Amino acid sequence: MNAQDLLARLQDASPEGPLDRLAALVVEHELSQPLETLFPPALLARALKAALEGWLASDTADRELASAIDHLQRQLTQDSRTVREALPPELSKGLLELAARRYSPDRTLVLTVLDRPPVRSLARGLLLNVLIEFSRKVSAPVTENRIAKGFSGLARFAAEQAKSSGGTLGGIAGALSDEIERQVEKRARDFADSALSGLFQQLADALTDPSRASEQSEMRVALLDGVLGLPLARLGRELSRVDVPGGVVVVRKALSQWLASKDATTELEGWLTRVMERDGKRPVREVLGALGLLDTFQKLGRESLRGRLAPVVASEPFARWLEELMQS
Repeated sequence: MNAQDLLARLQDASPEGPLDRLAALVVEHELSQPLETLFPPALLARALKAALEGWLASDTADRELASAIDHLQRQLTQDSRTVREALPPELSKGLLELAARRYSPDRTLVLTVLDRPPVRSLARGLLLNVLIEFSRKVSAPVTENRIAKGFSGLARFAAEQAKSSGGTLGGIAGALSDEIERQVEKRARDFADSALSGLFQQLADALTDPSRASEQSEMRVALLDGVLGLPLARLGRELSRVDVPGGVVVVRKALSQWLASKDATTELEGWLTRVMERDGKRPVREVLGALGLLDTFQKLGRESLRGRLAPVVASEPFARWLEELMQS
């Protein structure tokens, strides 16, 4: 068989043809390798670090990312569907079923997430606003409100004087209102400070108590249902409010500082090694078989590799290489 005949046979990309069988051999060889041999953590760590450094050094990466986000925002803004309508119905149903499953998170975890200084500050401000607004309402006609009598000695004195004096009633009522408001604001602040811990504790109890798992499931389903009902156009408008360039600058700065550290490659390799700690020694075939993915990867890998080899064996450089090989 001469080089031309061999080349013609190799260029046959039909199923079960020579090129297809060559692709199958390569795929089977790769599947027989241990997972950590096919994806060595040290090599992956260096590749990932190099890729990140390449992105950080690019002058156009930021503009490309901003352009992609802007394109997505325009697409969403012009879409009249809701999130639910945009998703396959089976996926929406599955998400709702997943949200409805019984699950009560760890109480300490919930408190750790919720009881943070900025959250506490926000909750304190909201609670104060509610209490002070309520105080203004209950003290509105102070001369008729029995609640006002218990705030202070001045408040009781002003209330008694208001009953027996006609001409000065308005002034006394105003003084009483001011005194009540000052007292309530002070007590509201003290109450809010002391009540916040209890508030977070009760919220954590409500979110983590296994006996309330049904209520927790209903809450998750309701929240997810609200998200699925959001119009895509509204999400597009929200996306337009995101400061993508500013966020990218922050991310690039943090990544640059980390990659410049002497431990970056070691840390990356350590993370990848821990990921492969359980299955790294097992052949890829065994891991995929346990996951029910072996047949899929064999078929797709064979088709993909055959498609990538076909233009190589059809190229002029390959033909020259084969001719030289046959002549040597």
